[in-house]
Amino acid sequence: MSMFLSTKSFRLVFSVSLFLSLLWPAYGAVTLPSLLSDYMVLQQGQPVHIWGKADRGEDVTVRLLNQVQTTVADEAGHWEVWLQPVKKTTKPVTMTVTGGGVETGPQAGIGAKDGSNTVVVKNILVGEVWLAAGQSNMEYSVRLSHNAEQEIAQADYPKLRFFDAQRSFSDTAKADIAGRWVLCSPETVAEMTATGYAFARGLHQHLNVPVGLIDVSWGATRCEAWTPASVFEADPRLSFWTTKWEQHLRDFPRLQAAYLQQQETWKVAAEKARLAGETPPRAPKAPELKTKFEPSVIYNGIVAPLSRYTIKGVVWYQGENNAYKEEAFPYRYLFPAMIDAWRQAWKQGDFPFLFAQLSTLNKHPYWPVLRESQVEALKLKNTSMVVTYDVGDSTDAHFKLKQVVGKRFELAARRLVYGEKVAASGPQFRQFTVEGQHLRVWFDHANGLKSSDGKALVGFEVAGPDGRLYPATATIDGETVLLHHEKVSHPCIARFAFKDAIIGNLINRYGLPAVPFRTDVKNGL
Repeated sequence: MSMFLSTKSFRLVFSVSLFLSLLWPAYGAVTLPSLLSDYMVLQQGQPVHIWGKADRGEDVTVRLLNQVQTTVADEAGHWEVWLQPVKKTTKPVTMTVTGGGVETGPQAGIGAKDGSNTVVVKNILVGEVWLAAGQSNMEYSVRLSHNAEQEIAQADYPKLRFFDAQRSFSDTAKADIAGRWVLCSPETVAEMTATGYAFARGLHQHLNVPVGLIDVSWGATRCEAWTPASVFEADPRLSFWTTKWEQHLRDFPRLQAAYLQQQETWKVAAEKARLAGETPPRAPKAPELKTKFEPSVIYNGIVAPLSRYTIKGVVWYQGENNAYKEEAFPYRYLFPAMIDAWRQAWKQGDFPFLFAQLSTLNKHPYWPVLRESQVEALKLKNTSMVVTYDVGDSTDAHFKLKQVVGKRFELAARRLVYGEKVAASGPQFRQFTVEGQHLRVWFDHANGLKSSDGKALVGFEVAGPDGRLYPATATIDGETVLLHHEKVSHPCIARFAFKDAIIGNLINRYGLPAVPFRTDVKNGL
């Protein structure tokens, strides 16, 4: 089978065999998880975790570059070693994992147990490894994105590799996750995450280093499903999500009974339509007891097994499925708690976490509140947010310009992670001062404030003590913006782009859009 098999075909053809490969034997040959396989990319400059299974009590020896580490499988047959940090490689290298005792001499690692108990992992590169997660806008493929035909044709980057993880959810933490590493090529890239690809390609080209991207994005997923159960137990502010799920469980018998009754009614109607030569009505949909929306289940199925693999950081694009009345505001507690929990799981300290803010969409009134909650996550160390509303489509949540989002992720990583002095944020609200009937707004990242279209600034609102908002006349004054409305004699509230479908044209000299904000923060609109 060609290593350039498309991701979509791979999922269809190999799903069963990959699942069976996860059923590691309690005893027998040394085995490795799917992540540790041909074409993988290892994270440079950090300790490298290698693990697997073998006979209980069996010696296991791992060889990579000039390092040799030996350990003993425990009573359950599990083993692990940590390799010293390695530098990036320009040429592929090989790793051997051998069971059956410690070998010495010039033939070490060759022909152990007549070759029956040695695993050889080929074509390994060492560089930067990032995890791409979130929902449909991260999952959105290169094939569907802007200028897709050209993007696919030019995607010849053998030192850029993807691990497309199998999506699954579980009530308990899994030990492994199905998938395999593939080299980026015109034959493999079409079904890859468009945002993730643009981000990884940018890093690969700019840093001149191999890049591995682990893609676990999953459409329509919710933040609580990506979050471990311990988080909900520790913070009463997050009780909404567990209470909601408990109510779902209580309602399920009633929903199931109603479905069975609807099913019987449908059968009669379908048969009647068939006899009359008409199209039968649509069958009722059965309620699901266990779904991917349950708190913690995606964390258990995807994040937990991945957390053993050394990474550089995470790029995250999610929030649409939490942008509703009851949860858009408490998302500011849930999302940072999820980030903290992931960092604890990886045990790599406060690794970089980059995330995209929601774009623009008509008739979704709580999107502004969710965006505001996302900004709150910037209070955590080593976080960065990219704004997307200026390239979005207010009529379609799945806009095509994912290259721009990926590029902004790249800029954020280069500034936050790789120490470059590049602009990675648009103007962000810092404070305001009252000057008579004017309100002055101060920003960070405000070098060269201007309008994106050369016209007067739009998107600003101002209000007095009564809270009634008026569209403000907004004037740039250095690195600040002066707001005024003739009907607001005592201004004390300012907003910018605080709408579901955003209209706003303030940018800085680097062309990066201003971050939406409101100064009258509250739980609601």
